[in-house]
Amino acid sequence: MFIGELSDFPFSELIGRRREAKFRLKGYRAVRTNIKNSELTRPDLITLASERLDLVSVVEVNKDGSPGKFSYANIISANKDDDSKWEINRFSNLGETDTNFEYKINEIESELEKAYYKNGGNIETEGVILVGFDTKYKYIAENSLEELESLAKSAGKTVINKLIQIRRKIDPRYLVGKGKLKEIILHARHYGADTIIFDTELTPTQANAIFKEADIDVLDRSQLIIEIFAKHATTNEGKIQVRLADLKYNLPRLRGKGVELSQLGGGIGTRGPGEKKLEQERRKARKEIDLLEKQINGLQRRREHTRKNRKVTGIPTVSFIGYTNVGKSTLFNLATNSNVVSQNKLFSTLNPTTRKLMLPSNGQVLMTDTVGFISKLPKELVNAFRATLEEIGEADLLVHVADASDPFVDEKIESVEQIIESMDCQNIPKLLIFNKKDMADQATIRNLKERFGSQMVSALDKSSKDLLLEEIEKFFKENTDIKIEKADFMKTG
Repeated sequence: MFIGELSDFPFSELIGRRREAKFRLKGYRAVRTNIKNSELTRPDLITLASERLDLVSVVEVNKDGSPGKFSYANIISANKDDDSKWEINRFSNLGETDTNFEYKINEIESELEKAYYKNGGNIETEGVILVGFDTKYKYIAENSLEELESLAKSAGKTVINKLIQIRRKIDPRYLVGKGKLKEIILHARHYGADTIIFDTELTPTQANAIFKEADIDVLDRSQLIIEIFAKHATTNEGKIQVRLADLKYNLPRLRGKGVELSQLGGGIGTRGPGEKKLEQERRKARKEIDLLEKQINGLQRRREHTRKNRKVTGIPTVSFIGYTNVGKSTLFNLATNSNVVSQNKLFSTLNPTTRKLMLPSNGQVLMTDTVGFISKLPKELVNAFRATLEEIGEADLLVHVADASDPFVDEKIESVEQIIESMDCQNIPKLLIFNKKDMADQATIRNLKERFGSQMVSALDKSSKDLLLEEIEKFFKENTDIKIEKADFMKTG
């Protein structure tokens, strides 16, 4: 029993910050006395939900010291159609209470478990709440949030629910404002989420302030993308590049109560021993950054040497570029008879692959498959992958692959163009090709052809290989001064 406001009681210090199971209660019941009335206050109810207590209750004390009215509240299961988080039960006299609380609590946990799975939860994977944010338009936030959901799934996470906040001005400390942040945190706890993911890049100040308010993990869009790159990095080169990006992004976000780095070793949501350890970790991170940058520079020199050797052969180079998950790797495999990993996941390709290709006229080109782009790509990743991305800058032709079935194809084409411009590659000739025509309706295909005049292909249709190669050869002949030499050996396709 506690005398005073429940919101002032240090529950987190007493019972810890982590639950044993996503749909289990903490196993603590709070009883408060009140000499004025028996009503539970909103702070009482917020404490109930935020700490996931078994129940909270208040007993009215009569003037003679005897118990009077009695009220208790318990959590109810999350429902996407109803934002209620608790129910209150009132009794005119404490003696009237005949509730079997052990049975009641077991019943509550059973309902929480059912709701967790109904809302898409999975006990084996990390359950996340996504938070979309924009300062102007809801539809922009909704569009971006759909992509964030794809990113979360690519990272192996389970999306339990999504929220959107439109705010005219960004709160420099809490992004969405402290009051709204508390609502989001309460919502995430109610749904049994492990992590809140914000669909924007949090500043170091925001990341640290939000962490102090939450007792569950918090990620931002950039950290999620870095995490996905880490999962897909299989070569030593890819791992070096991702680790460098991770260190650079998270170094300014280290804090006294969190000394590890992101999802590769902790992150906004981990805890450590203090300021002395923090400074040690900062020095260690800076030292590792210096070492990794030297390794990246070595990779850069080796790639430059390889590119120079290619130039000596006089064979033109073609690089596939495009938004992530538009089917570049599948199309590359079709064109070159290769087996580059291609999956229906974002960023399945991290390291470039180059193959010699025969065009219909028996001319030769070198074709390279590159990492997919995405809007709001963390600059740390762009910098870390500079050795890889320089393949694009050395190309004689960029084949920009777009997804004909994507309702937001225009915006994604523009995003790729902006990234190419930021890399000072805007002057390289570009050929736009629409993939996935088999997934687009005829009206969409006609509209895209009228507006862009581009070839439509499907990486799943073998006949598209000839269409693609003919288009590349035609572009070189009509739009460049590059002469494609014919091979002096048998065409191998």
